Amino acid sequence: MPGFDLVRRQELLDEGFPLMRFYYGGQSSVEKFPAFDRLCDLRDEYRKLLPETVIARCPLTDRMLRWPIDTAGLDGWYWEWLNPTQRRPAGLPATWLALKGAVRLTEPIAAAPFDCRPGPSAPFVLPHLLEPVEAHAVIAEIPIGPHTGWAINYFAPKRPKDISLEDIWGQCRNPIFDPTSLDREYAEKMPPSDEDFELRPWLDSGKLLWIAPGDHTATLRHGAADCPYLDIESDRRWQYIYDGRIIPNRRSDSS
Repeated sequence: MPGFDLVRRQELLDEGFPLMRFYYGGQSSVEKFPAFDRLCDLRDEYRKLLPETVIARCPLTDRMLRWPIDTAGLDGWYWEWLNPTQRRPAGLPATWLALKGAVRLTEPIAAAPFDCRPGPSAPFVLPHLLEPVEAHAVIAEIPIGPHTGWAINYFAPKRPKDISLEDIWGQCRNPIFDPTSLDREYAEKMPPSDEDFELRPWLDSGKLLWIAPGDHTATLRHGAADCPYLDIESDRRWQYIYDGRIIPNRRSDSS
């Protein structure tokens, strides 16, 4: 995995996970301070390690979209649902709207002491983000350790003011847009989004484009012919993971 120090990543997690369990345990606040300080240092170093990964190409500007994402596994702090460790993407296109995603899990799943919610096990689109005339989505396959991930990015000439602000794939927030803005306040009042797993109509309409697995040029492809992301078997429920265990029968809008 070019550009990602996997050995150092594992060293950081091996030291950090016991500190997390200690910090969130029953110790007094005074005992927790050193553990918290060290954990912050470890997470900060981990953040700097995250590789800039090509996850899309904008259909409107032809610019590649690179994202600092943990592609080594779902046990990295990037995938911590409530407190993700992330660097802001550099040079984010003004046309970018949202990043959603899905993951087909492969066991065994590495244990991590936090809640991980990587999405359902097949790619999907959010119709309300594609309603604007010039809006498009792009699907790309992103290996995440032993798992198969699909990044689904949305683009439009400008962000409509009447759509909800979607959380980033695998996270309970959207750090790209100001979380204190009126847009975020409005988004929190919106009902949960409905996923559409029937991709063929969106591909045929030209609203949905795709990048072939392993294509480092991120060439955009059109239409349903030869698209490998169609008809992927899935029960379409959102997946919840804690400490290496999959928690079944839960959805993204559950508490």
